[in-house]
Amino acid sequence: MKKIFLTVMVALCTMGIVAAQDLEKATEIYNNAAAAIETNKAEAITLFEQALEMAGTLGEEGAEIASQCKGILPKLYISLGKELYGNKDIDGAIAKFQKAAEVGEKYGDTEVVEEAKELIPQLLMADANGLLKEASTLAKTKDAGAAAKFEEAAAAYQKVIDANPANGDAHLYKGQCLMQLGKMDDAIKSFELASENGEEEQAAKQLSNLYLRKASQCQKAKDMKGALENAQKSTQYVDNANAQKVIGMSAMQLKQNKVAAEAFEAYLSMNPNAITKEAGIVYNLGTALMAIGENDKACGYFQKIAQDAKYGEGARYQITQLKCK
Repeated sequence: MKKIFLTVMVALCTMGIVAAQDLEKATEIYNNAAAAIETNKAEAITLFEQALEMAGTLGEEGAEIASQCKGILPKLYISLGKELYGNKDIDGAIAKFQKAAEVGEKYGDTEVVEEAKELIPQLLMADANGLLKEASTLAKTKDAGAAAKFEEAAAAYQKVIDANPANGDAHLYKGQCLMQLGKMDDAIKSFELASENGEEEQAAKQLSNLYLRKASQCQKAKDMKGALENAQKSTQYVDNANAQKVIGMSAMQLKQNKVAAEAFEAYLSMNPNAITKEAGIVYNLGTALMAIGENDKACGYFQKIAQDAKYGEGARYQITQLKCK
C-alpha cells in the first residue's frame, strides 16, 4: 500500500495554514490505515473511512487521498469478511460482505460487488448445511433437541432463498427440514419450488417419500381412503414398491378390487422375493383377481402359495372352488 507524501508537499505550498494542516492530518490517517491492514483490518477500515471523510472536505487537494480510500475500502471489507469466515464467524463475515457490496456499488467497484454477491449465498448455504447435519445427527439418536435444530436449519435455508430465490438446493433442503418437523404442506411447497429451480429428480424423490409417509400415517389412523390417495400420489412422483403395497392393502379394505390387484402385481414385479416371503400379499392378490373375474390369474397366484403354512389352506380351498387346472 503506497503512502502519500509528494502530493501533500506540493499542496502545502499552495494552501492556507488550516487547510494544509487538515491535508497533513488526512495523509497521516491514511498512512496509519495502510500500516494497519496486515495487523488489524477492522481498524484499517475505520481509519480509511476517517481519511476519506476528511479528504472530502478539502476539494481538489484531497482528491488523491479520497480516490485511494475509495479504491481500497470495498476490497478491504471483502478481505475482512473472509478473515471472519476463517474464524467461524459466519454472521460477521456475511455482514462484511454485505457492506463490501454496498461500498463497492457506491464507489464503482463492480468486481467487488459481484464477488460479494456470490460469497453471501455460499456462506449462508454452508451455515444452513451445518445446521441440517447437526439436526440429522440429533434425530438419529432421538435427541429432544433435534426439532429445534431442524427449525433453525429451515430458517437458515430461508436466508439463502432470500438472497437467491432460484437456489433449488436451498428449497430442497428446507423441504427436508419441514418434513422432519411434520409440516407436510409447507414441505410440499418447498419441494415444488426446488423442482421449478433445477432439482426435478431430487424433488420428485422427496415428494414421493413425503406422500408415502402421509399414507402410512393414514393407515395407522384407519383412514384407508387417505392412505390410498396419498400412496397413489407417491407413485406419481416415483413409482415404488412400498407405495404399491399400501395402495393394494387400502384398496382391498375399500373393496376396490381392480385397483388392489394392479397394485399388488406392481408390488410383486418390483419385489419378486415377496412371492415366497409375503404369502399374505399373494393371497390378497388372488382374492382381488377372483373378485374381478380374472380366475385364471387368480389360480396361478393361489397355486404359488398352496403349501404355505399360514395361507396354504385358504389357497387350496380357493383352488378347489375355482376348479383350477
